[in-house]
Amino acid sequence: MKFGTGQARKAFLTAAALTASSAAYAHDFFLMPSAFTAPQAGPLNIQATVGSSFPKLENVVTADRVDRLYAEGVGNPRLAIVAPASNALNLHLTGTRPGTVVAGVRTKARDVEYAEDRIPIILEEYRVSPEAQAAVKALPRPRTLKVSSRRFAKTIVCVQRCGDRSAATKPLGAELEFVMSGKGGDRFRLLKEGRPLRNYPVDLVSSDSKRLHLTTDAGGEIRLPGDAKGSMMLFSAVMTPPAGGDRFKLDLTSLTIQRR
Repeated sequence: MKFGTGQARKAFLTAAALTASSAAYAHDFFLMPSAFTAPQAGPLNIQATVGSSFPKLENVVTADRVDRLYAEGVGNPRLAIVAPASNALNLHLTGTRPGTVVAGVRTKARDVEYAEDRIPIILEEYRVSPEAQAAVKALPRPRTLKVSSRRFAKTIVCVQRCGDRSAATKPLGAELEFVMSGKGGDRFRLLKEGRPLRNYPVDLVSSDSKRLHLTTDAGGEIRLPGDAKGSMMLFSAVMTPPAGGDRFKLDLTSLTIQRR
């Protein structure tokens, strides 16, 4: 997908290098299409994976972990599970016509427990709000962080041409997701249950696995560095302290795109 240009690539690479250490811990759920711009209409292969070195495919997401598949855009797009590979779950996107199409995968909620020695790593990997960090810090020691984790991955692809991008600006309905904002193609909004998340941490991961730490503005938006190129991923995590019971809710979201 072709987006606009702006600031120098040097600034992007320098800032990314300063935050590269975070990539050693990240285990991101993301979608990788066989092509971000398909040369013709027809089935497009998309792979769902969990990996620590985007865009490398590492761990298969099994079909029984999938809660819902999404597809929106020009034509009558449909996303279907084909078969697992050794490092990803193979999906087919069909029913497309020339233009912009958005695909998404939501996994089932999963209960996970992190012991005291893992908690600092989790809080480094997932940059959550100060309120969530304080709630974790207040747990009785030795702490056990109990979470109900939900993951959502999304990608934007073009069939022959990008065309009308309206599908990319509309939420698919996940608890936490990114949408494109405006016509320039370089701004994205982070939504929590359909509402913008203002002044909130977002990671931009480049095709060499470097992570750039960004923050949404007062409108819940981030702007891509002007000269960042190639495939890239936006990532964010929201941890909600227990309102009752003992489990935090952890929502993780990613969006993969390509910028020429």
